[in-house]
Amino acid sequence: MIAIDSLEVTLSGKKILSDISIEIPDGRWSCLVGPNGAGKTTLLKVLLGTAPYSGSVKSDGVEVFRNQKRNVAFVPQQPHIPQGMSVAEYVALGRSKRDGWGNESAASRSFISSILEQTNLYGMQRQPVTQLSGGEMQRTLIARALVQEPELILLDEPTSALDLHHQIEVLNNLQILQAQGVTIVSTMHDITLAAMYAERIIVMREGRVLVDGPSESIIHSPQLKAAFDDRINVFTLDSGRPVVVARKDELER
Repeated sequence: MIAIDSLEVTLSGKKILSDISIEIPDGRWSCLVGPNGAGKTTLLKVLLGTAPYSGSVKSDGVEVFRNQKRNVAFVPQQPHIPQGMSVAEYVALGRSKRDGWGNESAASRSFISSILEQTNLYGMQRQPVTQLSGGEMQRTLIARALVQEPELILLDEPTSALDLHHQIEVLNNLQILQAQGVTIVSTMHDITLAAMYAERIIVMREGRVLVDGPSESIIHSPQLKAAFDDRINVFTLDSGRPVVVARKDELER
């Protein structure tokens, strides 16, 4: 479990996160939702241990920035694209903590190949990563995270560059990982998809957590609508699945 208590983050004199106290359970998928500027990406970086903060953020009782033994994978929204690496080489970076770079075991190489197939990247494994489209790069980033076999995976808008087919494919792969006991924390603009896959939703606005809890209750909460200035509508399909759509503002005539 990750226990967050009285978390605050100030960057360049500006307060980004304020008074956040929540718990993120192990082996569950928690999704951060909220408008742009809510602090979602900053919270992911705190969980990763790369952003300075005050308060307490403990993973298994140890402050995250002090715990060097954690196996955490991070899929950023805007990655640094290395020059001169193929897709297969870039994905193999995910094994470096286990095997060392370039020293992958036969079992690791077989595992990497299976992940490349799973993410529909096998046919482009020799292609330079600098020549990938946005969606292909997103899948490559997720493949690198999957081969890491992390205990915690943090994803910043993992479906932002993907078409609908690949969105579902990637999220299904992550759900399989979560079913194996991996803790997932993601940000997502598509709240409908967040409710489909995440067991827990954390609603943020202006650096604060408005509410968090089981997806099925949060999706219908007034706090979710308030986070978006009451400019969303939530509909329930005959199957019982909720769908969140932006409300169309009427033009003044």
